[in-house]
Amino acid sequence: LVKTADLPNAGESLTGFALASIFQHMAATNLQIRKEGFEGKEMTMEQYDEMQKLGKTAEEKEVMEAEEDPDTPASCHERVRKMASANVPRAMVQLVEGASEHTLEQIVLGFSRMAEEQSVRGIMIQQGVLSCCIKIDKNEAPTDTKTMKKVVTLARHCIAKMLVTTNPTLLTSAQRLGAIRPLIQLVRDTKGTDLQKFEALLSLTNLAGSGEDAQNRLVSERGISSLHFAMFSDHELVRRAATEAMSNLVSHQAMMDHLAEEGNLKLWFAFATDYEDHYECARAAAGCLAMATQEQNIAEAVIELEKFREHTETLLECGRLEIMHRIFVMVYNLMAHGGKTREITIGEGLVTFCQAYVTSYHKGTGADLDFTEQEAALLPVTADLAGQIVKLGDEEG
Repeated sequence: LVKTADLPNAGESLTGFALASIFQHMAATNLQIRKEGFEGKEMTMEQYDEMQKLGKTAEEKEVMEAEEDPDTPASCHERVRKMASANVPRAMVQLVEGASEHTLEQIVLGFSRMAEEQSVRGIMIQQGVLSCCIKIDKNEAPTDTKTMKKVVTLARHCIAKMLVTTNPTLLTSAQRLGAIRPLIQLVRDTKGTDLQKFEALLSLTNLAGSGEDAQNRLVSERGISSLHFAMFSDHELVRRAATEAMSNLVSHQAMMDHLAEEGNLKLWFAFATDYEDHYECARAAAGCLAMATQEQNIAEAVIELEKFREHTETLLECGRLEIMHRIFVMVYNLMAHGGKTREITIGEGLVTFCQAYVTSYHKGTGADLDFTEQEAALLPVTADLAGQIVKLGDEEG
């Protein structure tokens, strides 16, 4: 099949469609294909199966339930690994040249299904799948048909899947920067699924940490407004991923300008204080505040907030050491800047709180509290930070 795909003009012929269709079916289980067949329908696969049972006798139902599909997820993953070793991804890339819309749909569906297997993502990138998907996205046009819109969405999702676990330093500059636009478009897509947005956000977080050039591209593609919008998603994982992606942009001036606005800063404190219901998201927000307050203008904006003391005390007393550690860093930054930020931090009683914290938990006291092993390791770290804050308070302003 791979050799056939390598023939001249294979993608333009009916053979190209047939090959792409075979490859994409090989990369999925029978159950997955059946479930996808019910997508967008009024009835789910499970409901259909229940209706089918209504006309069966008890014996026939037992036979149906006893029948096991031999195509398990494990066998599918093994099949995908063999496909990658046999250069199937490169063969499908070859088929893209001159392919019709429907052949492209089969090809990109095959890419997306193969990318589910984490171990082959690197091979897929090496064989040109990432560059191919970026090229497909670049060719998007407002007049695209329904089929082509589906192709572009699948290509974007495939990019997201591949880059979730890929070290961005191993990519070429064109691949790293070229992947950012389709990922942001996927986050913006109001018709996209939560899974698509979640994986796109994880990939953007990965890319944002790879260098200043990637951050510049993300900002130029209106990435900050897109990530900010995603922070209000109904899905907790999407919210958390968007918050983490924004946090990875803290070193960029555009993100600092975004945080300097009072309304945005209030939002980050609101996310941080929501630790009871959305802990992971709160931890990411607290981390962003800790990093951002290293900048003088952000520190000054923080102390001007109406509920600065209330929010900070709530976080310092929350009992979640990972969050407390981040807020102690924030308070240390406020003190280290000196001047007005130091005076207000002292005036709001935060240094007094730190003194009491040091007294209670210095030298490992409090280790008998109900902390996880990971959090218990942070107890002396937070006590040391609190001690450093107290020392800054004792110094002459």
